[in-house]
Amino acid sequence: MKARVDQLIEKSENPIISDWERGFLESVHQQLERGRRELSARQCEIIERVEKKFVGLQADSDWESQWDEEKAWEWKTAVSYYEEGTERYYSRILDWAKENPGKVPPAVFYRKLVENKYAQKIIKALRDEPKYAAGASVMLRSGARAPLGYFLYQEMMNELLFVVTPTDKAIHAAKGCRIYSVLSSTSAKTFEIEERFIKKWRKTKKVEDDIPF
Repeated sequence: MKARVDQLIEKSENPIISDWERGFLESVHQQLERGRRELSARQCEIIERVEKKFVGLQADSDWESQWDEEKAWEWKTAVSYYEEGTERYYSRILDWAKENPGKVPPAVFYRKLVENKYAQKIIKALRDEPKYAAGASVMLRSGARAPLGYFLYQEMMNELLFVVTPTDKAIHAAKGCRIYSVLSSTSAKTFEIEERFIKKWRKTKKVEDDIPF
């Protein structure tokens, strides 16, 4: 058993092992180092569970043969989404992706990163056609104040804006999350804004003061 635990300890930096499992293996390793000869049934069960994870990491010719441009795009999109997030979830998988650009990820990494409900919302939003094409005339919605900040929102409120490009980026798993690069019609200022915070341009009516006669 000690040899099996030692092998898992050597692989413990692999992102497939959770922080809890890593701590468990280190604890068991220390117990065996101090002379403990037998582990509990529960401890053996957990060790076997961790070992089975590595079986799924072995070269899978069937998985690699299924790899195509669509899966590559979904993987890249999910990696970008989690890299840009305020909290870096799946950090060990992201580290693997950074260290192995262009490589087909293990199936277990792909499923964890791509097939969760948040990544799927991002993938669907970016797969759909952009609501506004490059060159479209748009304006800010009132809700744009929060992401833009008070001063930029006040400057651009009710201004005619032009879509420079609808990007392939998104950082929030919400409807209308695609990020657009837009250009002010009154200056050379460009900024990025999510689709849900812009709408089709409509000229605002100016209220004129009554002039007494």
